[in-house]
Amino acid sequence: MHRPKVGSELFGVKHLPPLSHTASRLLEAVADPDIEIDELAGIISQDPPLAARLLGIANSAYFGQSRPVNSIWEAIIRVFGINMVKSLAVSIALAGTFDPGSCRGFDLADYWYSALATASLSRLLAMQYTGEPRPDGDSLYLCGMLHNLGCLLLAHLFPTQFSQAIAEWTQDQSHAMRDLELKYLDTDHLQAGEWLARRWHLPEAVADVIGYFDDAGYQGPHALHRSIVSGASRWVSVGSRTEGRDMADDQRLNSLPGIGDASLAHIGQRFQAQSEELRAAARILVV
Repeated sequence: MHRPKVGSELFGVKHLPPLSHTASRLLEAVADPDIEIDELAGIISQDPPLAARLLGIANSAYFGQSRPVNSIWEAIIRVFGINMVKSLAVSIALAGTFDPGSCRGFDLADYWYSALATASLSRLLAMQYTGEPRPDGDSLYLCGMLHNLGCLLLAHLFPTQFSQAIAEWTQDQSHAMRDLELKYLDTDHLQAGEWLARRWHLPEAVADVIGYFDDAGYQGPHALHRSIVSGASRWVSVGSRTEGRDMADDQRLNSLPGIGDASLAHIGQRFQAQSEELRAAARILVV
């Protein structure tokens, strides 16, 4: 298939910035359901900047701890749990591979808010889901954290072109951001994210959620993951910013089997009440 210049450069990239030793070990930890807490805490603690950010989030208002969390081991036990800390740690470590600083208009705080909020909302939706099969909330959290990973890749590799797309979208939001990405880069952040997820051998659910993100007809093994994360992401970016809008009125979320209007209304109220605390947590991740 013919791809114009920038798309060809992207999908022909052979030398991405190398993953850190911590990121590589955390990818192995994500794939290991039997990893011990002490081993995981040890991996994270050997990377002081990563450990500091995780402790910052653990002590943030969003998690509402009554006394300070002083170690990664304590953060796992008291705050996150082993699977959530895996998702947070690997997402932060993978993001550290990229430098989006040259991409004007790219807001790293917004990126992290979208990641944290989509992950949190996806997990809340999973907890209320009553259909069968039940979705895996921990897997959904990881998918939510990484659903926009392709934005970091585009901002890192093609800062000028991605800046142009962002600038045009900022001036006129009647155009979908993906359409503008295709206009300036001949690819978009979902194509880029799926390519990266498969290249880095991230869990198949992550790659499928990104790759089929806007494909409502997808019926593969991770169709429910896709529906939940896609609906959560749209609510975070659009629905939650519309004053007076009830989550139960959102078409994507309302179409999810196993979650009734009352549950959606409750989730929406809970999410809205915590949105500013999530934004504060997201700012902790900006360096």
